[in-house]
Amino acid sequence: MVKALLTALAALLICFPSSSSAQSFLTSREQIYSELTGQWTGTLEYRDFQSNERVLLPAWLEVRSSADGKSIEFSYTYDDGPTKTVTEKSNITIDDGARQFTVTSDRDQSADVFRIDGNEQKGKRIKLTLSGGGQENHKPADVRITVMIDRNLYQFTKETRSAGQ
Repeated sequence: MVKALLTALAALLICFPSSSSAQSFLTSREQIYSELTGQWTGTLEYRDFQSNERVLLPAWLEVRSSADGKSIEFSYTYDDGPTKTVTEKSNITIDDGARQFTVTSDRDQSADVFRIDGNEQKGKRIKLTLSGGGQENHKPADVRITVMIDRNLYQFTKETRSAGQ
């Protein structure tokens, strides 16, 4: 359930200065990593499949660069109830040449690979559009993810539909 929650619809906010000023439409892996690195705080939002309701949880995210600079580590912490604090780590690797965005879970070392369909930058705003296969409520699903980084905003939106629909 933790992995499903972490990859669910999420919006995390923080006041954190951005240092990039490139004006190109295609954003490099290094630029994306640099813009994501730091501490973010906000909310995790997901649909509870048992009640079919949206759930909002306080959430914290720390993003660090790997020693070799080839990936970044996401460390999530969120409050899932009065006495339940959940933490999860994952590594993100972007392969510019293959146009792939890979998320590897630190818990079970499983990897989800997404195709980078869109990669644009306008001023400080970076937007990535990803697609691939996955699971939703333990069933195969087509997945589209939009990652938006803009000055003090990090937003991760995951949309799913039944596979092949």
